[in-house]
Amino acid sequence: MKEDFFGIGAASRILGLSRRSLQKLVDSGRIPAVKTTGGHRRITRDAVNAVSHKTGPNALLRRVESPAAGAGVLAAQRPEALTVLLVEDGAATGALIAHRLGECYPCVNFLLATDGLEAVLMLERNRPQILITDLNMEPFDGFMLLQLVSGRPEYQSVALVVTSCMSEQEIDRRGGLPPNMLFFPKPLDLQRLRGFVDAHVQRCYVNARQVLVRNKA
Repeated sequence: MKEDFFGIGAASRILGLSRRSLQKLVDSGRIPAVKTTGGHRRITRDAVNAVSHKTGPNALLRRVESPAAGAGVLAAQRPEALTVLLVEDGAATGALIAHRLGECYPCVNFLLATDGLEAVLMLERNRPQILITDLNMEPFDGFMLLQLVSGRPEYQSVALVVTSCMSEQEIDRRGGLPPNMLFFPKPLDLQRLRGFVDAHVQRCYVNARQVLVRNKA
């Protein structure tokens, strides 16, 4: 039987990733793909399913349904997994942060954007619970992104985190940051960031269990 393949566009829609982010994962070898004679990348169905199984919206459900978390929930009910949008113009830095956090939280869906404009497009398609953004990006920087997100009611529930090597004085000269926002200076303390993500993972886990219990009742 011939193996099914997906193009970059189809696979990105299935996984909830931007084409650029998925292409970077393919180019780095983190997602296996084959190249056609025309130079196009094709990803196997098995590879797409494997990535979706690890980080997709069903991952949290599998954790809730595990024996350690308590059996007897309805498999038909699928609570939404925690999604984190990481905006970082340094592709290597963004991939490293997502990889380190992903090792600790395989149930979290990490999306990568390389500038504010790509982040806006991804926000429209995916509603993350956490937005982690750098400030120095071109041409659409983190200040513009934060101003847009903090000013729109549909994003009020998104937890905003800023990472930057800019000093507080430099940030103030650029207009400052919106209130109720966490600031993590660079070099980034991944331990602190991991603690912040962990709190949201636990909250998402508790909410998912409550939804499943209500649906079962």
